[in-house]
Amino acid sequence: MKEDANHNLEVGHPAAMRHRISPVLLGIAIAAAPTGWMVQLLFAFASTSYVCVATPNGVVPAWLMPVLVALNLLGLALAVAGAILSAAIVKRTTLEQSGTTRFLANWGIFVSLAFFAATFANSFSLFLVPLCKT
Repeated sequence: MKEDANHNLEVGHPAAMRHRISPVLLGIAIAAAPTGWMVQLLFAFASTSYVCVATPNGVVPAWLMPVLVALNLLGLALAVAGAILSAAIVKRTTLEQSGTTRFLANWGIFVSLAFFAATFANSFSLFLVPLCKT
């Protein structure tokens, strides 16, 4: 009789769907957008700084602008991919009311949108500010 009373008090794991999502996939969903932003920002800063100082009269090579535009587009694409992947993880864990998997997936969406905005804002500097002062 006492066993039956304790059996009714059992509570399941709060993240019951955690086995359906790979931790690596969850990590990629969270880190995709910040990684794209970081690569875009560091390469743009390093390459334009070097070119403007190391070349005579600050002549910008013809290959630099297409590479910078491509890196900006790649950063934006990674942010969108991170948001889509995070949303897919949230959808797969709809039966969870709470838990780390769903929590991290929701944060993946937020982080991806925030870094999309940051990458988009950094992209304007390519078109509004000249690469080197002449």
